[in-house]
Amino acid sequence: MKLRRLLWALLLISAVSLSSLCSAAALKYGDRGDGVKEIQTYLIAQNLLHAEADGVYGSSTVNAIKNFQEALGLEVDGVCGALTYKILRAAAFDEIDINTFQLGDYVPDYQLPAASSSSSASSVLSAVSTVKQVAEYAGVGDIIKLGMEGDGVVDLQNKLIELGYYEGDAHGVADASTIGALKNFQRSCGIAADGICGRRTYSALDGNDDYSGEDEFGIPAYSRVVYVEATAYSSAEPGLSAYTATGEICRRGIIATDPNFIPLGTRVFIPGYGYAVAADIGGAIVGDVVDLAFDSVGECHEWGRRVVPMYILED
Repeated sequence: MKLRRLLWALLLISAVSLSSLCSAAALKYGDRGDGVKEIQTYLIAQNLLHAEADGVYGSSTVNAIKNFQEALGLEVDGVCGALTYKILRAAAFDEIDINTFQLGDYVPDYQLPAASSSSSASSVLSAVSTVKQVAEYAGVGDIIKLGMEGDGVVDLQNKLIELGYYEGDAHGVADASTIGALKNFQRSCGIAADGICGRRTYSALDGNDDYSGEDEFGIPAYSRVVYVEATAYSSAEPGLSAYTATGEICRRGIIATDPNFIPLGTRVFIPGYGYAVAADIGGAIVGDVVDLAFDSVGECHEWGRRVVPMYILED
């Protein structure tokens, strides 16, 4: 595994000299193109974006950039300006270690494109392809999502086999059947069934009961429980705003409620979805109907419309 990572690191180093489309011009919500696809792939390489690099600067990209900015001590605005881009690119190409980086540390400069825009685009896509190779490999303990492969996926599949959730072979590719088994396991634990194996899912797979305040079924301590009709929405849907009624970025973990039923600011837990906060409203959201925010339209379709218990964590 170490040898494989070393080989990929060498590939990245060889790609550092490739030119970039992303220069001093800031990229922000609503932008599209190769420049957006480039930064999305860098975010994927850092396990900050769990979606396809589609070249559309939507809410998922905004949230990933915000998380990166917050972790690195940058201004948290969700906009990929010159400084954010410079640090993000350097991190993706292993030129800096984001675990030890502090604002003010040296960051290598990148070369602005000197050739035509078409050749620059070709160089960017080549760099993106190289970074994607690293993003798709998962070692033991790494975050794992659909399409990744490696020793970490083998380890995950073996754990799911032992627990009776996966009936296939541990072939090391996170295919649809592996992710389906992972989602079923997450649902059984009361973890958001997003099909992404992160820290909390690993802890559950290892049998660690470290969810402070939760009972044996994964339900946190709560003041009361109500049954609601839960629908789904995403700012990625045409015509929907990227912001909620309270001014927050629309993202997974935010729900729209009738304030007369569940006041704005209330923290809740919904099995199969996870922890959330009431931070939005809607004309069709009346009484015991709630709308759960997701980062993609596909997730909305998967959720559909369900009657579920909602655990109120505070009133």
